[in-house]
Amino acid sequence: MKIRKTIAGWLLLPLLAAGGCCSGDGACRPDETRVTALRCRDRVDPEGVDRPVLSWKIESGERGVVQTAWEIEIASSEKALAKGEADVWKSGKRPSDAQLGIVPEGAALCYGEPYWWRVRIWNGRDEATEWSAPAKFSVGPSDGDWQGKWITAEWEKDAPMPYFRTVFDAESKPVRAVAYFCGLGCGDLYVNGALADETRVLDPAQTNYEQYALYAAYDVTDRVKKGENCIGVMLGDGWYDQGKVWGPGFSYGEPLMRLQLEVTYKDGSKQIVATDESWTWAPGPVLSANIYAGETYDATREIAGWSAPGSPQGDWRPAVEAGGIVPPSLRPQLLDPIRLKESIAPVDLWQDEAGNWIFDFGVNVAAVPRITVEQPAGTRLKMRMGECLAPDRSIEFITTGNGATGVIQTDEYVCAGRGTETWTPRFTYHGFRYLELSGAATTPDKSWIEAVIVHTDAPRRGEFECADEQINRLHEMAVRTMLGNIHGLPTDCPHRERCGWLGDAHTVAPFENYNRDLNNFWMKYMEDIHSSSSVFLENTLHQKLYNSEFYFADKQPGIPFMISPGRRLCGVASPDWGTAVVQLPWFTYLYFGNPEALETYYGEMKQWVDHIHALTDKGIVPYGLGDWCPPEGNRTIDCPIPLSSTAFHYYDASIVAETARILGYEEDAARYDAMKEEIGRAFVGKFYDRDGKTFGSQTADAMALDFGLVPAGDERAVSDAIVRNMKEKYDGFLHTGIFGLGRIGPALSRYGNARAAWDVFTKKGENSFEWMWTSGDATTLWEVLPVNEKSKAVCLDGSSLNHPMQGGYDAWFYEDIAGIRPDASGPGFRATRFEPLLTDCLPWASASVDTPYGLVSSRWERQDGGLQWEISIPANAWGLVALPEEGRVTVNGEAFDAALYPETGRGAQSPLYRFPSGDYTIEIK
Repeated sequence: MKIRKTIAGWLLLPLLAAGGCCSGDGACRPDETRVTALRCRDRVDPEGVDRPVLSWKIESGERGVVQTAWEIEIASSEKALAKGEADVWKSGKRPSDAQLGIVPEGAALCYGEPYWWRVRIWNGRDEATEWSAPAKFSVGPSDGDWQGKWITAEWEKDAPMPYFRTVFDAESKPVRAVAYFCGLGCGDLYVNGALADETRVLDPAQTNYEQYALYAAYDVTDRVKKGENCIGVMLGDGWYDQGKVWGPGFSYGEPLMRLQLEVTYKDGSKQIVATDESWTWAPGPVLSANIYAGETYDATREIAGWSAPGSPQGDWRPAVEAGGIVPPSLRPQLLDPIRLKESIAPVDLWQDEAGNWIFDFGVNVAAVPRITVEQPAGTRLKMRMGECLAPDRSIEFITTGNGATGVIQTDEYVCAGRGTETWTPRFTYHGFRYLELSGAATTPDKSWIEAVIVHTDAPRRGEFECADEQINRLHEMAVRTMLGNIHGLPTDCPHRERCGWLGDAHTVAPFENYNRDLNNFWMKYMEDIHSSSSVFLENTLHQKLYNSEFYFADKQPGIPFMISPGRRLCGVASPDWGTAVVQLPWFTYLYFGNPEALETYYGEMKQWVDHIHALTDKGIVPYGLGDWCPPEGNRTIDCPIPLSSTAFHYYDASIVAETARILGYEEDAARYDAMKEEIGRAFVGKFYDRDGKTFGSQTADAMALDFGLVPAGDERAVSDAIVRNMKEKYDGFLHTGIFGLGRIGPALSRYGNARAAWDVFTKKGENSFEWMWTSGDATTLWEVLPVNEKSKAVCLDGSSLNHPMQGGYDAWFYEDIAGIRPDASGPGFRATRFEPLLTDCLPWASASVDTPYGLVSSRWERQDGGLQWEISIPANAWGLVALPEEGRVTVNGEAFDAALYPETGRGAQSPLYRFPSGDYTIEIK
């Protein structure tokens, strides 16, 4: 069901409604408004989307700009669009304030054809802007449009990975050439001797291959020439043929590929070059390519000109049609690809006692080595990677999981001996800070190897900085750890498991959504969960307690597993991990304004809540893993598992009730409201100490405050209980796992304990965050944070040193230190709550978020005994502003007037005032 109202229909329009028309040169004077940043499927000029879903931003030099109507034109050529000849689709003027999620219903679109579109809007005075600059998109092939077959090579045990190639003649220089390509597990596409995209690796993203795979669309128009052309492909095992770790049952079969190149000529004719048995293959230089174990590349086996026109050397044989597990469906990959990003030079180099050379890159990253060497032919360079050092300064591999996986991350390169050689693995990646090199014929120096960071190339969205370097360092560690764990899905670590655990995903989503544009990333992962959960299993393993106690029962379609996607599932999800089914669609709606997440997964959100409710005992959920990985490990969890699982159940029922209201299901909303109240009464009755005003632990109190489970009027007392617990039991520091860590800051700062929150996050010495780098030399977040000597020892005994689930605190930096957070009254930051709560604790703080509506920013600074605060609110959006201090207030130099900025509710400690769009300087003396 479609959302029944526009978002602004829920609230009054801003008091000011201004705007004007931009000049023809595209410049925007202070009184002008223009439409910019056109997106299709949240991407810039995308090739091969599933369907067009359009959006735009509005820029203006005026305050209070609103959109009251829009008009879109779509044409078959840019020239026709410029002439106003929209021969594909004309919307006409549509009264609406919506600028996200616009679908051109009724437009007749053919796959593979390029379309150009533009938009203009009307403001609050019914004045139209000029047309935007044009943007374009194309729709990719659906299953019935594919002519290419799934092909592969004739595989032999331990054979090298194959080259594939075909040649074709182009009758003239094409006006358009687009290749649709899926190589499984992952594949590199070459056209006429060069990679179609040098930085794109490990493509496509992992899926449940029994159901579907993803394809990429490459515009290779500039690569195809008149006459003979060649297409080449190199395949890697990727996730498809991963049977070396966790057992052979995790492989789907030998690598395979499907490709379709569509070449369009000036006269409109089209030539299709597709995979079939006429393609040929030959053994290549990649001897092995396991996603965990690493890649081995023998440069002496390279075939010169293998992907160029002409007849290459080598033993080329006909390709064969692939059998076995072939994905029955191909879908366009909408999320950003994994890319090779910036490179890091080593900061130190030494030789260990065994004669190996150790490169230290200074920080722990997800990366691959890039070597640049000049060595004799046949020199075999072996590189092994790890996160920490043994006492003798050799690499210790235990934290990368070699005990569990049975492999050490290892890349090998056999030199061709033809002068300077540069090589970077393309079919694996690793988590490491240290690299061990052996096999060199000469003494290496630091210029030999760089670490090239690898992650999903989601655009940077947020920036945060403040006056305190410890806070800045914690922010940097959270972001670095996040980037080490987005590789087509949200992973738990970049070496040992690399799994999409649902509990980790819902824990990291809020803070990651501030830092990167992950709308398409989460939409893909939610489909991973959906496709994984779609099966029925009879009498199968369910998680019960601690990830070590289980029970057996039937699993209905729609109920998720602990992990998605893939074949490593670890049983049916526990209540505190499976809550991701409800939380992730809500977070995607809240942070990106995307209602499709709610519309698509509403049925499964309901099913999950009903499933957990059937497990309750008098309203209490008895099962779960609990507040995972507190200091000193899971045996020290303070928060009872039934408490945290029941709190999540309450939260899930609340989200489903609100989602039902948004989608117009009033009976469902009433039902889940009643369920929520029932759970809440049971929770308070079971766990609340009314005399002590506490639920018994830091995490318990923080979760109760976050979800609204504290009896009315007791909120400050429960926050005080957290402070007491810290002082009396934990040396003034926190003792939480992943469920509490992201909630402690708000639980303190929003209930009168901002100074206590600040003291926790800036504490020094043992039992502090600082201890992580002063004693643990941590540059990323560890699976168990090394905040004291005991926790350091626990993690170094075999846990990962790169685990983003511990980064939830970073959202609090944006929200309560800088003062930016989304408000559900206007999802996607259409309504932004501006509420800095720590202005008494540090000199200044600053943050910005590039939202779907434009840049939201907040910067405050103490000046001359007062506070100066600058905020920016995008056009067609509004702010809910809580003045952080009392005093004489001016806004842009004028005395604050409540008639211009009406009160619209209460924040944590003061009223919220509604500000229309614009830039504001607020001074408080």
